[in-house]
Amino acid sequence: MRPVGRVLALFAAVCIFCTASGCLDTSTTPSEGGGITAVDLPEPERLTLAEALAELDLLGAEGGLNVTGASLHQVLGNRVDLEGRAYSWTLGLLDADGARWLILGATGWQEVSLPAPIPEEELNMTELLAPEEIFAMHEDGIRAAMERLNTNTVDIVLAEGVYTVTARSETGMETLAFRADTGEVVI
Repeated sequence: MRPVGRVLALFAAVCIFCTASGCLDTSTTPSEGGGITAVDLPEPERLTLAEALAELDLLGAEGGLNVTGASLHQVLGNRVDLEGRAYSWTLGLLDADGARWLILGATGWQEVSLPAPIPEEELNMTELLAPEEIFAMHEDGIRAAMERLNTNTVDIVLAEGVYTVTARSETGMETLAFRADTGEVVI
């Protein structure tokens, strides 16, 4: 895939991920006179990617989502803190049936239908750094971006051997990229 195509595919995946994960925001208030009653839900537990994948393995062992034969091609973390713990994780998988998207959010792992491309390159997580290792290696730079944008979480995407960390707020957006195998900054 050409660099322009990779950037567009990554941008499309991030947009779809952010849209799909938007339902986790509990900051809305009911309108007056409406028939809807607000329900206060607890914040979902934040998990590292390793913890999320362990939950998926356990779910599969208990007869839940079956990912046997599927290969991992993309990982997206939403509202990730500096310890690498996210409110939700999205996995882009390929298997004999084609593309599959799994999302771990407040209600556990679910398979969703997303019309988004999945990168061709398979991710071998045993050969790549974990997100929390990337955050530990580059905490100062990531923290500085978060402070400039007055936010306490970022989004992270792992695709084609690169972690892309995006800090965003109402005032703007800043993106940092790192090689997933070494943690080197990608310019």
